[in-house]
Amino acid sequence: MIKIFQLISSIQLGGAEIVAFNLSEFCNTKSPTSFEFIVVELYQTNDHYSIQKKKELQSKNIRIISLGHRNKTISFLICPFMLFYHLLIEKPDIIHSHTDEPDFVLSITKRLFSFLHINFPKIVRTIHNTVLWPNHHKLGRFVENGFIDDWIVGVSDCALQSYHDLRNRYNLNIPQHLSIIYNGCVVPRKTEHSFAINNQKINIAFCGRFEEQKGIDILIERIKEINKRFKDDFIFHVIGKGTYQNEVLKLAKVNPNVIVYDSVPNVSEKLYAFDFLIMPSRFEGLVLISIEASYSNVPVIAAIAPGLSETLPINWPLLFQLDNENELVTLFENIKGRKYDLESLKNQAYLYVSSKFSHSSMIEAYSELYLKIIETGE
Repeated sequence: MIKIFQLISSIQLGGAEIVAFNLSEFCNTKSPTSFEFIVVELYQTNDHYSIQKKKELQSKNIRIISLGHRNKTISFLICPFMLFYHLLIEKPDIIHSHTDEPDFVLSITKRLFSFLHINFPKIVRTIHNTVLWPNHHKLGRFVENGFIDDWIVGVSDCALQSYHDLRNRYNLNIPQHLSIIYNGCVVPRKTEHSFAINNQKINIAFCGRFEEQKGIDILIERIKEINKRFKDDFIFHVIGKGTYQNEVLKLAKVNPNVIVYDSVPNVSEKLYAFDFLIMPSRFEGLVLISIEASYSNVPVIAAIAPGLSETLPINWPLLFQLDNENELVTLFENIKGRKYDLESLKNQAYLYVSSKFSHSSMIEAYSELYLKIIETGE
C-alpha cells in the first residue's frame, strides 16, 4: 500500500484544501487497497468549518496530523522539524504539497534530510495559483531552490505556465515531470441551509477567504456603489473569514442588505439557495466554487482573471473588468432589469463544467500519477 501525506496549510475552507480532501477520500474509494492517505496541516484552525471537517475526515478513516498550533508564526518555526519527525515515524512514500506555505515548510525539511544524507520521499506539488510569490520574491527563490526535479501538476494551463515562468525568473531548471490535471467536482447534492434568503429580492453570494486575492476589498466598494442605486433589489450573503473581516462586518453594520456568515462546511451543497454567485478575484489557479456553482445551476458573476475565466464558457456575459467600476454596476442593472436568459445561461454553464471538470477524471488522473511515481521509482 502506498502511503501519501497530503500537506496543506490548515483544515480550512479553500480550493487547494478541498482538492486534498477529495483525493484522500476518493482515491481510496477507487483503489481501496492501493493508498493510505494522511492529511497533514501546518497550523490549526478552530472555527466551525474546521471542527466539522476534521470529524468528517476521521469518520472516513482519514488520519490527521497537526504539525503546529493555532499561532501561524510559531507554527512556521516548528513545522519543518515536526514534519521531519513525522516523516521518520510514518515513512510515507509520497508527499503531496498544496500551495506556497506547505512548499516553504517542505523545502526546509527536505534540506534537513539532505544534510543528514537521509532518503526523502517522492514529492508531488500541485500548483493551485497563477500568481506565485507576488510579495515575497526572495522567499520564493529560497523555496524553489529546494526543489530540483519533482512531479509538478498544474490545475490549469495558466497555473502551469505561471510555474514555468517562475522557474525561469529564478534561473532554475524546469522539472521533466509536468502535467495538467483540472480540478474536478461532483454534482453537489442539495442539503438544508441556514441562509437568510429573501425571495422578494435577488440573492447574491460571495463565498471565500476575505483576502485581496479574492477581491473582497473591491467587492466592499462595489456593494456601496450598487446600494446607492439598487439597495431595495439585492441581498448580499458574504460567507467566509480572513484579513478583511472587520471591513466586511463594518459594511454589514451600515447596510442591512449585507449579511455575513462564518465559513460553512460543505457549502457547495447549499449554493442552490442563491440566485447568483459573485467572484471578484484578482487571480486564481482553477477555482472550485465557480465550477460547483455552475453544477448547482447558479450563474456566476466573475471578474476577468487568470484561473477564473477558464471555469466559465467562452463569451460568458456575466464577466467584468475588476478595475472598471461601471461594468459591474451595469451587470447588476441588467440583472435587475431581467435582461439575461437565466435558464439558457444555467444550461450553458452546466454543460461546460460537465465536459471539462469531471470529478472522476481528476481522481483517476491523480491515482494513476501516484502509481506511476512508485512504479518508475523516479
